[in-house]
Amino acid sequence: MKRPIGIPKPRASLTLGILALGMALSLSACAPTRKAPPPDKEAVKQQELHIEQRAFIAHEFFLRARQQEMEGNDAVALSYFQIAYEYDPESRDLCFLLTDKLKTMGRIDSALVTGLKCLELKGGPSSHDYQTVAEIELRKGDIQNALSFYNKAMDLDGDDKDLLYTLATLYESLKDLPRHIAVMEKLLPKIDYPLRLVEKLAQNYRLLGKVDAQAKLYQTAWDRTGNAAFGEKLASFYEDQEMFASLLDVLRKLAKDYPDNLQYRLQKARAFILADQPDSAITAYEELIKQSPEEREFLSPYATLLYEKRRFAEAKQLFQKLSKGQPDNPVYHFFIGSTAMELKEKALTESELKKAIDLDGKVPEYWAKLASYYIREGQEQKALDLLAKTGEGKDWYADYIKGIVYTQVGKKLEADLRSAADGKSPAGPNPDTVLLAKARGFRLQGVEFYRKALELEGNNRRVLFELGIAQEQLGDRSASIETMKRLVKLDSSDATILNYLGYQLVEEEKELDLAASLIGRALQMEPENGAFLDSKGWMYYKKKDFPQARKFIEQALQRMPQDTTILEHYALILEKLGQTQAAQEKWRLILKLDPDHALAHRKVN
Repeated sequence: MKRPIGIPKPRASLTLGILALGMALSLSACAPTRKAPPPDKEAVKQQELHIEQRAFIAHEFFLRARQQEMEGNDAVALSYFQIAYEYDPESRDLCFLLTDKLKTMGRIDSALVTGLKCLELKGGPSSHDYQTVAEIELRKGDIQNALSFYNKAMDLDGDDKDLLYTLATLYESLKDLPRHIAVMEKLLPKIDYPLRLVEKLAQNYRLLGKVDAQAKLYQTAWDRTGNAAFGEKLASFYEDQEMFASLLDVLRKLAKDYPDNLQYRLQKARAFILADQPDSAITAYEELIKQSPEEREFLSPYATLLYEKRRFAEAKQLFQKLSKGQPDNPVYHFFIGSTAMELKEKALTESELKKAIDLDGKVPEYWAKLASYYIREGQEQKALDLLAKTGEGKDWYADYIKGIVYTQVGKKLEADLRSAADGKSPAGPNPDTVLLAKARGFRLQGVEFYRKALELEGNNRRVLFELGIAQEQLGDRSASIETMKRLVKLDSSDATILNYLGYQLVEEEKELDLAASLIGRALQMEPENGAFLDSKGWMYYKKKDFPQARKFIEQALQRMPQDTTILEHYALILEKLGQTQAAQEKWRLILKLDPDHALAHRKVN
């Protein structure tokens, strides 16, 4: 018989040994069954020799398999590996080597059968052994069995980075976010927090509502790697959560670590504004302007800050400079007109506010500003003629815009009342009373325009929200609550609306169970929102559970430390808890932030 092509002829000694072994095995198979005699030394010696012969044969076929692999004869090599394993089936290395070869050749079922046998061999499997079988299960499409073996591998070696990454990927494919997150938390410290994987984990934290974990992840990654990108991610997170004090801390560090990065310094200046520190913001912008005197990105917010600080002449000069470079920017004309109004430059006020309206007639603020100016100047008919032109059209949006404008005119007239000390009230008997009546009249007209808009667009969420706010500000909280309930039925996924209605119910001490449900749902969506935490604390206050009220109000103050409403709530809670001195400190802080705060004036000793 001819030898198979490609299989080299074995040496004579090896051939004789194989034949002798084969005959011995055949004879033993044909022999009748009888009780085995007790082993003697000669029998043990012969058995040991037999084992050595099998091991020798296995090694010979293993070497031949390797030779065939080198020559590119993979199929022949696999046959030799199988023969080698048959002669030495207790060899763990040979068993897993054969398993790997079967898997490579695409013989997945055989690879799995062999791999499972390998796991049962003496000595116990290693983490790598379990991973080998797991990979075969994965190739067969049995993810659950694969996971079982991968987890056994994890029990033996929890520091294997490749294994952790594989497990994380598998759990993600199964949409098992909790387990995916748990594995990723182990993996990231071992691979130095790659940006892509950190962001993936952060996204999953967001999906599960674990916002605290998201912030901690960015902070830890930033601390461990020094990568400024994580600082930027953390800053964006704090801004989204309206945690402006924490945002400022992050941007201070970024600006300090990278002093030549103007964007970090600019963002720090913005953070001062968001954190309600306008004086520090002004200083930060002044430093930027010294370095780049013509940069609009610095000049525009700086000029706005000057306006808000009532430094009208300086603000006007800057806005005029900006307007020369961008004459078609309506914002600049609006602010020039606004500063001129405060400086009593009548002609400039009217011309610049008209330019703003001509350039962008869709901004209610521009119309409201000019109308309120006419009213202050005693030209009420001129104001009414102007307002008649707003929102021209027959659709709901035209009435909606008119509602906004009339409401804003009312607000501006009320602001004039608060600025009466500057001598801005119109002449005539009891000017404050007259102006107050006019302000309320405009607010009422605003409400009517919102109602007209709803007649044309009955379920418009934007109109309903503005109407609800306008009703509350007019003191008609019952009507506002009914409007907001209608809005919640239309849109129960808006956290701001849920909280707004919940807080109103708390203030009225009505339907507190419903209020608790609404505020709780809002906090599920935005657990770090300071306003929502304040609502929950205030709800406990109304229920006379002052320790719980204090807990949530303190959490709210961590996010919004200079919010006078939250501080007022905190002071009232401290009084109920008998901490009079601490309450007095809060009332004094409120007066520092808002010198016109009536309740704080009455409370301070």
